[in-house]
Amino acid sequence: MKKTSKILLTVIVVVLLGIGVSTFFKVNGSIGSDKIQLRLAHGQAGDSEIGGTIAYLSDLVAEDESMNMEVSIYPSGVLGSETAMVELVQAGVLDMAKISANTLGQFDDRYTIFSLPYLFKGQEHYYNAMANSQVIRELFNATEDAGYIAIGYYCNGARNFYLKDDVAVTSPAVLKGKKIRSMVSSTSMDMIEAMGGSPVPMSSSETYTSLQQGIVDGAENTELALTVDKHEEIVKSYTYTEHQYTPDIYIISTKVWNKLSKEQQDYLLECFSKLNDNFVQKYNQMMDDAMTEAESYGVHVYRDIDKTPFIEAVQPIHQNFLAKGDSYQKLYDDIQSYAEDTSK
Repeated sequence: MKKTSKILLTVIVVVLLGIGVSTFFKVNGSIGSDKIQLRLAHGQAGDSEIGGTIAYLSDLVAEDESMNMEVSIYPSGVLGSETAMVELVQAGVLDMAKISANTLGQFDDRYTIFSLPYLFKGQEHYYNAMANSQVIRELFNATEDAGYIAIGYYCNGARNFYLKDDVAVTSPAVLKGKKIRSMVSSTSMDMIEAMGGSPVPMSSSETYTSLQQGIVDGAENTELALTVDKHEEIVKSYTYTEHQYTPDIYIISTKVWNKLSKEQQDYLLECFSKLNDNFVQKYNQMMDDAMTEAESYGVHVYRDIDKTPFIEAVQPIHQNFLAKGDSYQKLYDDIQSYAEDTSK
Protein backbone atom coordinates (compact mmCIF):
# COMPACT_ATOMS: atom_id res chain seq x y z
CA MET A 1 0.00 0.00 0.00
CA LYS A 2 2.84 2.40 0.91
CA LYS A 3 4.54 1.61 -2.38
CA THR A 4 1.33 2.32 -4.33
CA SER A 5 0.88 5.65 -2.50
CA LYS A 6 4.44 6.66 -3.32
CA ILE A 7 3.93 5.81 -6.98
CA LEU A 8 0.70 7.84 -7.14
CA LEU A 9 2.41 10.76 -5.37
CA THR A 10 5.26 10.65 -7.90
CA VAL A 11 2.78 10.64 -10.77
CA ILE A 12 0.94 13.62 -9.27
CA VAL A 13 4.19 15.58 -8.97
CA VAL A 14 5.04 14.81 -12.60
CA VAL A 15 1.58 15.95 -13.68
CA LEU A 16 1.93 19.19 -11.76
CA LEU A 17 5.22 19.87 -13.47
CA GLY A 18 3.97 18.77 -16.90
CA ILE A 19 0.82 20.83 -16.93
CA GLY A 20 2.21 23.78 -15.06
CA VAL A 21 1.51 24.50 -11.41
CA SER A 22 -0.11 27.83 -12.18
CA THR A 23 -2.84 26.11 -14.19
CA PHE A 24 -4.04 24.24 -11.12
CA PHE A 25 -4.44 27.39 -9.07
CA LYS A 26 -6.66 28.93 -11.74
CA VAL A 27 -9.43 26.38 -11.20
CA ASN A 28 -12.60 28.03 -9.97
CA GLY A 29 -11.10 31.46 -10.61
CA SER A 30 -8.83 31.68 -7.59
CA ILE A 31 -6.36 33.90 -9.46
CA GLY A 32 -7.95 36.93 -11.05
CA SER A 33 -10.38 35.05 -13.29
CA ASP A 34 -13.90 33.76 -12.79
CA LYS A 35 -13.48 31.09 -15.47
CA ILE A 36 -13.20 27.47 -14.48
CA GLN A 37 -10.18 25.94 -16.23
CA LEU A 38 -10.84 22.30 -17.08
CA ARG A 39 -8.04 20.04 -18.28
CA LEU A 40 -8.76 17.01 -20.49
CA ALA A 41 -6.06 14.44 -21.30
CA HIS A 42 -6.06 11.64 -23.86
CA GLY A 43 -3.70 9.32 -25.67
CA GLN A 44 -4.35 10.26 -29.31
CA ALA A 45 -1.72 12.20 -31.20
CA GLY A 46 -2.59 15.88 -31.08
CA ASP A 47 -2.02 16.36 -34.81
CA SER A 48 -4.07 13.31 -35.84
CA GLU A 49 -7.57 13.49 -37.26
CA ILE A 50 -9.09 12.09 -34.09
CA GLY A 51 -6.92 14.41 -32.00
CA GLY A 52 -8.39 17.30 -33.96
CA THR A 53 -11.96 16.19 -33.32
CA ILE A 54 -11.27 16.01 -29.58
CA ALA A 55 -9.64 19.46 -29.58
CA TYR A 56 -12.92 20.84 -30.95
CA LEU A 57 -14.32 20.54 -27.41
CA SER A 58 -12.41 23.68 -26.44
CA ASP A 59 -14.24 25.65 -29.14
CA LEU A 60 -17.63 24.23 -28.19
CA VAL A 61 -17.25 25.09 -24.50
CA ALA A 62 -16.06 28.61 -25.35
CA GLU A 63 -19.18 29.37 -27.44
CA ASP A 64 -21.24 30.40 -24.40
CA GLU A 65 -19.11 32.81 -22.38
CA SER A 66 -21.76 33.03 -19.66
CA MET A 67 -20.83 29.48 -18.58
CA ASN A 68 -17.41 30.75 -17.51
CA MET A 69 -15.57 27.58 -18.51
CA GLU A 70 -12.49 26.89 -20.59
CA VAL A 71 -11.05 23.53 -21.62
CA SER A 72 -7.36 22.83 -22.22
CA ILE A 73 -6.41 19.62 -24.04
CA TYR A 74 -3.38 17.48 -23.21
CA PRO A 75 -2.97 14.90 -26.03
CA SER A 76 -0.51 12.15 -26.94
CA GLY A 77 -0.45 10.49 -23.54
CA VAL A 78 1.69 13.25 -22.03
CA LEU A 79 0.10 12.56 -18.63
CA GLY A 80 0.72 8.83 -18.78
CA SER A 81 -1.17 5.69 -19.68
CA GLU A 82 -4.96 5.48 -19.66
CA THR A 83 -4.82 3.64 -16.34
CA ALA A 84 -2.73 6.44 -14.86
CA MET A 85 -5.12 9.06 -16.21
CA VAL A 86 -8.10 7.35 -14.58
CA GLU A 87 -6.26 7.32 -11.26
CA LEU A 88 -5.42 11.02 -11.60
CA VAL A 89 -9.07 11.83 -12.31
CA GLN A 90 -10.15 9.76 -9.31
CA ALA A 91 -7.74 11.72 -7.14
CA GLY A 92 -9.07 15.03 -8.46
CA VAL A 93 -5.61 15.97 -9.81
CA LEU A 94 -6.78 15.79 -13.44
CA ASP A 95 -10.23 17.08 -14.35
CA MET A 96 -11.19 14.96 -17.36
CA ALA A 97 -9.82 12.23 -19.60
CA LYS A 98 -10.80 10.24 -22.67
CA ILE A 99 -10.47 6.56 -21.79
CA SER A 100 -11.27 3.40 -23.73
CA ALA A 101 -14.14 1.36 -22.34
CA ASN A 102 -11.68 -1.52 -22.28
CA THR A 103 -9.48 0.32 -19.74
CA LEU A 104 -12.48 1.37 -17.65
CA GLY A 105 -13.31 -2.32 -17.32
CA GLN A 106 -10.29 -2.56 -15.01
CA PHE A 107 -12.05 -0.15 -12.61
CA ASP A 108 -15.66 -1.30 -13.00
CA ASP A 109 -16.17 -4.76 -14.46
CA ARG A 110 -19.50 -3.84 -16.04
CA TYR A 111 -17.63 -1.77 -18.65
CA THR A 112 -16.25 -5.03 -20.05
CA ILE A 113 -19.59 -5.41 -21.82
CA PHE A 114 -18.23 -3.13 -24.54
CA SER A 115 -15.44 -5.62 -25.19
CA LEU A 116 -17.88 -8.46 -25.92
CA PRO A 117 -17.40 -9.53 -29.54
CA TYR A 118 -20.53 -9.07 -31.64
CA LEU A 119 -22.41 -7.31 -28.85
CA PHE A 120 -23.60 -4.88 -31.52
CA LYS A 121 -25.13 -6.09 -34.78
CA GLY A 122 -23.65 -3.23 -36.75
CA GLN A 123 -22.97 0.49 -36.78
CA GLU A 124 -26.62 1.57 -36.63
CA HIS A 125 -27.27 -0.62 -33.59
CA TYR A 126 -24.12 0.74 -31.95
CA TYR A 127 -25.02 4.39 -32.50
CA ASN A 128 -28.63 3.86 -31.43
CA ALA A 129 -27.82 2.10 -28.16
CA MET A 130 -25.05 4.50 -27.15
CA ALA A 131 -27.22 7.54 -27.83
CA ASN A 132 -30.43 6.31 -26.19
CA SER A 133 -29.88 3.60 -23.60
CA GLN A 134 -30.82 4.77 -20.11
CA VAL A 135 -29.12 1.70 -18.63
CA ILE A 136 -25.83 2.80 -20.20
CA ARG A 137 -26.46 6.21 -18.63
CA GLU A 138 -26.91 4.50 -15.28
CA LEU A 139 -23.55 2.78 -15.74
CA PHE A 140 -21.94 6.13 -16.59
CA ASN A 141 -23.12 7.54 -13.25
CA ALA A 142 -22.53 4.42 -11.16
CA THR A 143 -18.89 5.20 -10.39
CA GLU A 144 -19.50 8.49 -8.58
CA ASP A 145 -18.27 7.09 -5.28
CA ALA A 146 -15.14 5.80 -7.05
CA GLY A 147 -14.14 9.38 -7.87
CA TYR A 148 -15.37 9.82 -11.44
CA ILE A 149 -18.40 9.64 -13.70
CA ALA A 150 -18.73 9.39 -17.47
CA ILE A 151 -20.16 12.46 -19.18
CA GLY A 152 -19.65 11.66 -22.85
CA TYR A 153 -18.36 9.17 -25.37
CA TYR A 154 -17.39 8.84 -28.97
CA CYS A 155 -18.30 5.91 -31.11
CA ASN A 156 -14.95 4.60 -32.19
CA GLY A 157 -15.53 2.28 -35.12
CA ALA A 158 -15.50 -1.45 -35.70
CA ARG A 159 -12.40 -3.49 -34.97
CA ASN A 160 -11.26 -5.88 -37.71
CA PHE A 161 -8.44 -8.37 -38.25
CA TYR A 162 -5.37 -7.65 -40.35
CA LEU A 163 -2.46 -9.93 -41.16
CA LYS A 164 1.02 -9.87 -42.60
CA ASP A 165 -0.20 -12.57 -45.02
CA ASP A 166 -2.54 -11.75 -47.88
CA VAL A 167 -5.40 -13.94 -46.74
CA ALA A 168 -9.03 -13.20 -45.86
CA VAL A 169 -9.97 -13.97 -42.24
CA THR A 170 -13.19 -15.83 -43.01
CA SER A 171 -13.24 -18.41 -40.19
CA PRO A 172 -11.44 -19.36 -36.97
CA ALA A 173 -9.45 -21.89 -39.01
CA VAL A 174 -7.65 -19.01 -40.77
CA LEU A 175 -6.34 -17.68 -37.44
CA LYS A 176 -5.27 -21.07 -36.11
CA GLY A 177 -1.58 -20.96 -35.16
CA LYS A 178 -1.31 -17.22 -35.80
CA LYS A 179 -0.06 -14.88 -33.08
CA ILE A 180 -2.39 -11.89 -32.89
CA ARG A 181 -1.69 -8.71 -30.96
CA SER A 182 -4.30 -8.30 -28.24
CA MET A 183 -5.30 -5.44 -26.00
CA VAL A 184 -4.30 -5.99 -22.39
CA SER A 185 -7.74 -7.31 -21.56
CA SER A 186 -8.89 -10.78 -20.54
CA THR A 187 -12.02 -10.41 -22.70
CA SER A 188 -9.96 -9.48 -25.77
CA MET A 189 -7.57 -12.36 -25.20
CA ASP A 190 -10.46 -14.80 -24.71
CA MET A 191 -12.03 -13.49 -27.92
CA ILE A 192 -8.92 -14.08 -30.02
CA GLU A 193 -8.55 -17.60 -28.59
CA ALA A 194 -12.21 -18.36 -29.32
CA MET A 195 -11.70 -17.08 -32.85
CA GLY A 196 -8.80 -19.46 -33.40
CA GLY A 197 -5.78 -17.24 -32.82
CA SER A 198 -3.08 -17.02 -30.14
CA PRO A 199 -3.35 -13.67 -28.31
CA VAL A 200 -0.20 -11.69 -27.54
CA PRO A 201 -1.16 -8.83 -25.17
CA MET A 202 0.72 -5.56 -25.61
CA SER A 203 0.19 -1.82 -25.81
CA SER A 204 -0.71 -0.31 -29.17
CA SER A 205 2.64 1.50 -29.28
CA GLU A 206 4.45 -1.86 -29.37
CA THR A 207 2.45 -3.30 -32.27
CA TYR A 208 4.38 -1.84 -35.21
CA THR A 209 7.73 -3.22 -34.04
CA SER A 210 6.14 -6.55 -33.10
CA LEU A 211 4.66 -6.90 -36.59
CA GLN A 212 7.96 -5.88 -38.14
CA GLN A 213 10.00 -8.36 -36.10
CA GLY A 214 7.56 -11.26 -36.47
CA ILE A 215 6.61 -11.33 -32.79
CA VAL A 216 3.00 -11.26 -34.00
CA ASP A 217 1.46 -12.31 -37.31
CA GLY A 218 -1.34 -9.78 -37.20
CA ALA A 219 -3.58 -7.60 -35.08
CA GLU A 220 -7.13 -6.31 -34.82
CA ASN A 221 -8.13 -2.68 -34.74
CA THR A 222 -9.96 0.02 -36.67
CA GLU A 223 -8.84 1.22 -40.06
CA LEU A 224 -6.92 4.13 -38.58
CA ALA A 225 -4.40 1.72 -37.04
CA LEU A 226 -3.20 1.07 -40.57
CA THR A 227 -2.59 4.72 -41.38
CA VAL A 228 -1.99 6.57 -38.11
CA ASP A 229 0.17 3.77 -36.68
CA LYS A 230 1.67 2.98 -40.12
CA HIS A 231 0.80 -0.72 -40.00
CA GLU A 232 -0.02 -0.42 -43.73
CA GLU A 233 3.73 -0.56 -44.33
CA ILE A 234 3.87 -4.15 -43.02
CA VAL A 235 0.52 -5.95 -43.33
CA LYS A 236 -0.95 -7.37 -46.53
CA SER A 237 -4.63 -7.95 -45.71
CA TYR A 238 -7.47 -6.31 -43.80
CA THR A 239 -10.72 -8.24 -43.28
CA TYR A 240 -13.96 -6.62 -42.15
CA THR A 241 -14.85 -9.07 -39.39
CA GLU A 242 -16.42 -6.14 -37.46
CA HIS A 243 -16.16 -8.15 -34.25
CA GLN A 244 -16.10 -5.26 -31.75
CA TYR A 245 -17.55 -1.77 -31.55
CA THR A 246 -15.86 -0.32 -28.48
CA PRO A 247 -16.58 3.30 -27.51
CA ASP A 248 -14.13 5.66 -25.89
CA ILE A 249 -15.54 7.32 -22.79
CA TYR A 250 -15.01 10.83 -21.43
CA ILE A 251 -14.78 10.83 -17.65
CA ILE A 252 -14.70 13.72 -15.17
CA SER A 253 -13.57 13.84 -11.55
CA THR A 254 -16.48 13.66 -9.12
CA LYS A 255 -14.84 16.45 -7.12
CA VAL A 256 -14.75 18.70 -10.18
CA TRP A 257 -18.26 17.75 -11.33
CA ASN A 258 -19.77 18.58 -7.96
CA LYS A 259 -18.17 22.04 -8.00
CA LEU A 260 -20.01 22.96 -11.21
CA SER A 261 -23.43 24.55 -11.12
CA LYS A 262 -26.38 22.62 -12.59
CA GLU A 263 -26.31 24.96 -15.59
CA GLN A 264 -22.60 24.32 -16.16
CA GLN A 265 -23.08 20.56 -15.82
CA ASP A 266 -25.90 20.55 -18.37
CA TYR A 267 -23.89 22.74 -20.73
CA LEU A 268 -20.85 20.47 -20.51
CA LEU A 269 -23.02 17.42 -21.25
CA GLU A 270 -24.45 19.25 -24.25
CA CYS A 271 -20.96 20.09 -25.52
CA PHE A 272 -19.88 16.45 -25.30
CA SER A 273 -23.01 15.40 -27.18
CA LYS A 274 -22.19 17.87 -29.94
CA LEU A 275 -18.59 16.66 -29.93
CA ASN A 276 -19.71 13.09 -30.62
CA ASP A 277 -22.16 14.22 -33.31
CA ASN A 278 -19.29 16.04 -35.02
CA PHE A 279 -17.13 12.91 -34.82
CA VAL A 280 -19.88 10.64 -36.19
CA GLN A 281 -20.38 12.96 -39.16
CA LYS A 282 -16.71 12.70 -40.05
CA TYR A 283 -15.97 9.12 -39.06
CA ASN A 284 -17.02 7.11 -42.10
CA GLN A 285 -15.17 9.46 -44.46
CA MET A 286 -12.09 9.19 -42.27
CA MET A 287 -12.27 5.38 -42.50
CA ASP A 288 -12.80 5.46 -46.27
CA ASP A 289 -9.79 7.72 -46.67
CA ALA A 290 -7.72 5.43 -44.44
CA MET A 291 -8.56 2.38 -46.52
CA THR A 292 -7.82 4.18 -49.77
CA GLU A 293 -4.40 5.03 -48.40
CA ALA A 294 -3.83 1.49 -47.10
CA GLU A 295 -4.73 0.00 -50.47
CA SER A 296 -2.19 2.29 -52.12
CA TYR A 297 0.41 0.52 -49.94
CA GLY A 298 -0.74 -2.83 -51.30
CA VAL A 299 -3.06 -3.87 -48.47
CA HIS A 300 -5.76 -6.21 -49.82
CA VAL A 301 -9.15 -5.35 -48.27
CA TYR A 302 -11.74 -8.11 -47.80
CA ARG A 303 -15.32 -6.96 -47.21
CA ASP A 304 -18.73 -8.61 -46.85
CA ILE A 305 -17.60 -11.88 -45.31
CA ASP A 306 -19.94 -14.33 -43.54
CA LYS A 307 -19.44 -13.59 -39.85
CA THR A 308 -21.49 -16.56 -38.64
CA PRO A 309 -18.50 -18.81 -37.73
CA PHE A 310 -17.06 -16.07 -35.53
CA ILE A 311 -20.38 -15.18 -33.91
CA GLU A 312 -20.95 -18.82 -32.99
CA ALA A 313 -17.39 -19.20 -31.68
CA VAL A 314 -17.68 -16.34 -29.16
CA GLN A 315 -21.05 -17.19 -27.61
CA PRO A 316 -19.41 -18.75 -24.50
CA ILE A 317 -17.87 -15.34 -23.78
CA HIS A 318 -21.36 -13.81 -23.79
CA GLN A 319 -22.62 -16.53 -21.44
CA ASN A 320 -19.73 -15.97 -19.04
CA PHE A 321 -20.57 -12.25 -18.92
CA LEU A 322 -24.25 -12.88 -18.25
CA ALA A 323 -23.43 -15.34 -15.47
CA LYS A 324 -21.88 -12.51 -13.43
CA GLY A 325 -25.24 -11.28 -12.15
CA ASP A 326 -28.51 -9.46 -12.72
CA SER A 327 -26.94 -6.04 -13.36
CA TYR A 328 -24.88 -7.56 -16.18
CA GLN A 329 -27.95 -9.23 -17.66
CA LYS A 330 -29.93 -5.98 -17.45
CA LEU A 331 -27.23 -4.03 -19.27
CA TYR A 332 -26.84 -6.71 -21.94
CA ASP A 333 -30.58 -7.08 -22.58
CA ASP A 334 -31.10 -3.34 -22.79
CA ILE A 335 -28.34 -2.93 -25.39
CA GLN A 336 -29.74 -5.82 -27.42
CA SER A 337 -33.20 -4.20 -27.43
CA TYR A 338 -31.84 -1.36 -29.57
CA ALA A 339 -30.97 -3.80 -32.37
CA GLU A 340 -34.63 -4.58 -32.99
CA ASP A 341 -36.09 -1.09 -32.59
CA THR A 342 -33.97 1.66 -34.12
CA SER A 343 -36.72 4.18 -33.35
CA LYS A 344 -36.12 3.95 -29.56
